[in-house]
Amino acid sequence: MKKNNFDLLRLIAALQVVLMHTTKHVLLEHNYNLNVFWASVIKILSYIEGVPIFFLISGFLITMSYDRNSNLRDYIQNRFLRIFPGLYLNIFLGVIILYYFGYLHLNLEFFSWLIAQLTIVQFYNAEMFRGFGVGVINGSLWTISVELSFYIILPILFILFKKQKVFFIIISLVSFFIWNYDLNNTKDVFINKLVHVSILPYIFLFIIGICFYKFFNKVKIYIENKFVLWCIPFIVFNSVIYYFSIEANFFINILKWFIFSFLIFSFVFSFKNLSYKILYGNDYTYGIYIYHMLVINILVHLNFVAEIKYFVIAIVLSIILGIFSWHFIEKPMLKLKKHSIFKQREK
Repeated sequence: MKKNNFDLLRLIAALQVVLMHTTKHVLLEHNYNLNVFWASVIKILSYIEGVPIFFLISGFLITMSYDRNSNLRDYIQNRFLRIFPGLYLNIFLGVIILYYFGYLHLNLEFFSWLIAQLTIVQFYNAEMFRGFGVGVINGSLWTISVELSFYIILPILFILFKKQKVFFIIISLVSFFIWNYDLNNTKDVFINKLVHVSILPYIFLFIIGICFYKFFNKVKIYIENKFVLWCIPFIVFNSVIYYFSIEANFFINILKWFIFSFLIFSFVFSFKNLSYKILYGNDYTYGIYIYHMLVINILVHLNFVAEIKYFVIAIVLSIILGIFSWHFIEKPMLKLKKHSIFKQREK
């Protein structure tokens, strides 16, 4: 299991999110017409779904980490070191950016927002920032709130899996129903917005990751070195849905996540050690992910939009910041962790 592609998969997921957000905010929202080729590329990228990938593999890796060392103090320390040092620098830079552009006022709203960002409510956005960039200083951070919530509930899920598998299954089903509801509701209603950025619609993805870890010895025969084989049902399924305009329903979505999860974990355990050969043990994912919306917001606010060169600038700057974050913030902090599951990093 040590030879895997988790780091490379996370990087691919992060780049998918960056490319989708950059295309949307820098190009499409400013009436830039994509040619047929780029429109096709973006359509294909939309099927990769970077954020669900994060939730799936977090379920696997965090469960593995907790299973091998269930000392709660070590668990909390490791999770803190993985998320908060990079996040706090990101928030600090966001404050500087807002101050520079005149959107920062030291009032109750600001300090409420700051406390939310520094704790576990990163999806909260202050109204006084609505005029800057796309209207949210770093909208991608809502997934950090979800990830932190996963960390909090994992010990409970771990116990339920051992002693009350019925409740474990019920939680998964309820979450899946909520995900279906979230998929089809309007986000103009406050409660629907809150559900969308909460842990509720995504617990089932985290649990799928847990199950892949717990039953790894049973499923590995279906995923190890089977990535190319799983590409076939994935491509066929999405092609049929797209070309025949089939509306998603409960059963279609079950099939979707079944195929997608096996595709993802088959990539992790195929092409052994491909991740290390490409990245040499570096993990730039987190930095790229948390900084890209800061870059996009600055470009949009300066009206550097609707041209491919600004699209490229956003991508390149996000990658540079991700590399900086890894080498100067994340990697030094991760050396303080206890009982890492791989010599590579985990998330």
